[in-house]
Amino acid sequence: MIARFTGGAAEPVRFRWGSRTFNVDAINGRWIDRGGDGYSLHYSVQVGDETYYIHFASQDVQWWLDRVVVG
Repeated sequence: MIARFTGGAAEPVRFRWGSRTFNVDAINGRWIDRGGDGYSLHYSVQVGDETYYIHFASQDVQWWLDRVVVG
């Protein structure tokens, strides 16, 4: 994951899944889940006609791909 950090907020720019690299065209939505020992930053991002749901888990200090919606 490559993310841009401005004004205290993270913005996904590019990510890799397997051997493929995806450039984020737009961020459709973002939200934060707080609970337990950390928080998760969730994003719905657009790559062409496909929507990817990704999140950053502070407890793991890792990005995760949650779901792909193919247009």
